[in-house]
Amino acid sequence: MKDIGFLQGLDWVSSLIILLSVWNLGTFIHVWSILPKRKESLKQNFLTENNPSIWEEKLSEVLFPIETKLSWMKHLAGISTMLGLLGTVLGISEAFSSLQAAGTVSLDAFAGGIKLALVTTILGLFVAIPSLFGFQFLKHRLLDLEREALSWLKIPPR
Repeated sequence: MKDIGFLQGLDWVSSLIILLSVWNLGTFIHVWSILPKRKESLKQNFLTENNPSIWEEKLSEVLFPIETKLSWMKHLAGISTMLGLLGTVLGISEAFSSLQAAGTVSLDAFAGGIKLALVTTILGLFVAIPSLFGFQFLKHRLLDLEREALSWLKIPPR
């Protein structure tokens, strides 16, 4: 009888990694879609009251929530990587437990744990790498928006 317990990695580790990927994708889409709206809102706000002494503060007030959402993408990418590593360790542990239970060195006994280790590693990296690219892409878009909005003090938008 096989021991089914907390360390059955593929079920819960892979599920967590997939959940993080959905969360990061949703965050990416949300920030991507909100940036043009924020730019227009800032432009209208600047044109109605372009007080230079409070403009930087107002700009920070508008962009800070977006920066916070973006930081989650970076953190979740790191967590995905760590979950992939956890799945690797659990898979290797499962493989050695299977070998011990079989009482002999057998590729069949070892293969299930190794498969688990590889699948969770791949999933973790599959989520982390695009998440970091997305984070960097949106971070630079946000910085460009901030620079542009600060330049309006010198050259007002039309």
